[in-house]
Amino acid sequence: MVRSNMSFISLTIALLISGWLGPTQVSASTPNEQMVCLDPGHQLYGNNALEQASPDSKEMKAKVTSGTRGVKTKKPEYVLTLEASLLLKGKLEKLGYNVVMTRETHDVDISNIERAQKCNDVQADLAVRIHADGDNSPKAQGISVLYPASSKGTQAFFAQSKEAAGVILNEAIAATGAVSRGIVPRSDLTGFNWSTVPSVLIEMGFMTNPEEDEKLSDTNYLNQLTNGMTTGINQILSSPADEPEVDAQSQVYLAAHSQLFEFTNGKMLRTQVALSPQLVQLSATKGDWGKVSTWIGDKWVYIGQGAYQVKPVDKQVVLSEDAPFYRTPSDMSPAGRLSTQKINVHGQWDEWYLIETWMGSMWISAWNVS
Repeated sequence: MVRSNMSFISLTIALLISGWLGPTQVSASTPNEQMVCLDPGHQLYGNNALEQASPDSKEMKAKVTSGTRGVKTKKPEYVLTLEASLLLKGKLEKLGYNVVMTRETHDVDISNIERAQKCNDVQADLAVRIHADGDNSPKAQGISVLYPASSKGTQAFFAQSKEAAGVILNEAIAATGAVSRGIVPRSDLTGFNWSTVPSVLIEMGFMTNPEEDEKLSDTNYLNQLTNGMTTGINQILSSPADEPEVDAQSQVYLAAHSQLFEFTNGKMLRTQVALSPQLVQLSATKGDWGKVSTWIGDKWVYIGQGAYQVKPVDKQVVLSEDAPFYRTPSDMSPAGRLSTQKINVHGQWDEWYLIETWMGSMWISAWNVS
């Protein structure tokens, strides 16, 4: 059976009115869709071929250098940076972030411009470059976080990059007890100069310091360090929620996996727990956020996009022959079909009814019932 044109037109108009379709959706990710781009520094072989240091400069620099090496462990920097990045990726994904990496193996040839462009292409909410330091003195130690210096090319994301550098550094130091070398603006790094998204570069420590070199290859220490980095990234990408909390007794259908958030210091901070698509009861709202009662206490879910305000209904309807049902009202392909029969309806959004099937909660169009 072909989906009703009237039903589709009605849905399209409703989505346009609610802001779920149209140009505004493309420009920024929702709290449930945030993207982090990780760039593990260096690679198996450096590439000394030259590339433009910045889009508006004639200065040329090596495409990618070979990096440093552990003075005691003999571990190359490119190995350490990938180890740390993979740990960080896993921790961020537990918080529900989408994570893209510029490389996941050593034998690649990716220039610094290409690394920046990979993060630009996915419109990352934050690009995080992972490196380790080296120095002529074996006593040099500590963690620093670099960020793009203020310039015409970085105006759009300078402030956020600087703030991210400070927050991530503070959390990394708190997690490890390492020496802080502060946050440092840099105008000479190709990866920053070609970036169009907020970016930081974390120098995790000095591989030319025997003690710090050993620490960076210690599983427990690297776990602590990436825990701190994760906490910092999660804080900097938390969502402002300044609206007043309003009591509400309403139902919302979450059409996709939705992360649970903790409200703290005026912002929504991700937890490691997410809800599968389902109907939830709200006890309060804060703008585009809804409070739900869960097994880990009262938490918040984002209801600004991808959620349907459901009116409770308790009635029976008769389905037309071979009535299609959908996982969400915005789906174009049905999840299944039902033969003519009476069926209980327990929720309604616009011209859509929420029903229970052997596949769980599903939606049918009012055009298919009588």
